[in-house]
Amino acid sequence: MSKKQSHFIISLDFELHWGVFDHLRLYTSGQAYFQRTRELIPPTLALFQQHGIRATWATVGLLFARNREEIAAVLPAIRPAYQNAVLNPYPLLDSIGKNEVEDPYHYAPSLIAAILATPGQSIGSHTFSHYYCLEAGQTAASFKADLEAAQALAQQNFGIQLQSLVFPRNQFSPAYLEVLAATHFRSYRTNPAIWFWEASASTTTAWSQKIARLLDHYVPIDQSTAFSLPQAMDGLVDIPASRFFRPYLPGIDGYGGQRLKVCRICDEMTAAATAGLNYHLWWHPHNLATDPIKNMAALSYILEHFRYLHQQFGMESVGMEDLHLSPS
Repeated sequence: MSKKQSHFIISLDFELHWGVFDHLRLYTSGQAYFQRTRELIPPTLALFQQHGIRATWATVGLLFARNREEIAAVLPAIRPAYQNAVLNPYPLLDSIGKNEVEDPYHYAPSLIAAILATPGQSIGSHTFSHYYCLEAGQTAASFKADLEAAQALAQQNFGIQLQSLVFPRNQFSPAYLEVLAATHFRSYRTNPAIWFWEASASTTTAWSQKIARLLDHYVPIDQSTAFSLPQAMDGLVDIPASRFFRPYLPGIDGYGGQRLKVCRICDEMTAAATAGLNYHLWWHPHNLATDPIKNMAALSYILEHFRYLHQQFGMESVGMEDLHLSPS
């Protein structure tokens, strides 16, 4: 029996300040951080093109807007009523700028256009408002309204229908798959099926899980996260994550940790390629801005390794959308 085709999947959670507004203020350092994030997207796209990488950019819907008027026109009538009010992004709308020129931290239509203009790249959804599906106070109705707003703005400004969804903070809720299907999505990303990656609300993630997640980036402490593509169910495909491309942390990575992390990813990719399995790497574009030189060097090394696996074992680069109709 011939070996199954192996795939290398990349998805990026593209959110700018909308994804971290609850704990990162936009003072001088925050503005510089997101400016570096924006500046790193063109070289990331160039790296992808150089190495034949297809990727899905799961984008917060608010970033599609060109101005405040467009946001106001699609605001969901039903919104989440999080018990933890700090998580509510809607009050922030009163203080954002008028457009991308005035406020490059909350608008990104020029970057979305650049992504779409790059061969092999596709735009997915990270919900409209960076919606949290496991937090107390939200409902299926408000989630549906949120996704409808994201679809409306993507269609209006870029003529695209969003097909793949990444749950913010990885708060996957199987109860909401019916909502995904009803709003025209076809695939979604989940966490690895490992105890310390179990999806949870922000207040219920145990310290033991957080520590295990950190350690597992450096040394294997549980099972492999490569996977065979599951069958589509009700028109939806679950494309689980394999590994988070963790950014450079000086306190750990400056003493050999960076090499361990990158080698761990490459070893997992090799195992997937030789076994005919799939490997799904993800990160936020803003992660690269913590240390652009070291993070971009690590990304380049990983993509070089993919090219080797493609040449030696036939591993193929695909976006989430490419797997919709693939056999298991």
